[in-house]
Amino acid sequence: METLSYAARTDKGPVRPENQDAVLAEPPVFLVADGIGGQAGGGLASRAIVEEFQTLAGRELDVETVSAAVRAAHQRVLALHAEMPGAGSTLCAVVAVHVDGEDRWMVLNVGDSRCYLVHDDVHEDGTRRMVSQVTVDHSLVQELIDAGVLDPADAEGMPLRNVITRAMGSEQESEADVRWLPVVPGQRLMLCTDGLVNAVPMTEIEGVLIGRTETEPACQTLLDLALGYGARDNVSVVVVDVQDGR
Repeated sequence: METLSYAARTDKGPVRPENQDAVLAEPPVFLVADGIGGQAGGGLASRAIVEEFQTLAGRELDVETVSAAVRAAHQRVLALHAEMPGAGSTLCAVVAVHVDGEDRWMVLNVGDSRCYLVHDDVHEDGTRRMVSQVTVDHSLVQELIDAGVLDPADAEGMPLRNVITRAMGSEQESEADVRWLPVVPGQRLMLCTDGLVNAVPMTEIEGVLIGRTETEPACQTLLDLALGYGARDNVSVVVVDVQDGR
């Protein structure tokens, strides 16, 4: 496994009275969770998810072990939802999993927290650093975009942009989407809750991620940008760099 450099930040932001987000950065597991359904319920839900995934830290993992953690986290939030109606959480995680003799990133998401990948893109005129969104939001806005009803450029001004269609703890729909990435030296991964992307223009986020700044200052800069823009939600960011450890 290549060496990983990583950092995590979370803040309640300048508007919210309490931080309902939770983060985890303990190799091989990196995660953000955005609690929903009220201050107490949302915070408990996001922390329950982190607690379940924390049991995976420091271990060599396979797909079934990670999938079992997702199911266990959902059951804990579902039980919480029964006691505190409306309680739930998003989930976005990247977990290094050993598959067919090699390490791969297992990317999981439920809701509208996101994973981005910074990678080299080869063109005829040279190699460029690019930022690509790996996950697809489970949200009303994304459904309208997928249906061709809404132009992505108009999504930022949508009053219902925070309405999600899938959440951990939901009895209707809570299944995690799973995507796979190779673990490649030079990669940078960024996980965030919507408090970041709803506050900071994507061009500025990309500028920080593409910069050669180490993970700690990159993570702090993204948080500072969100706070500077007056983020109206909690903000959580995790940045992971893959280095060549051989």
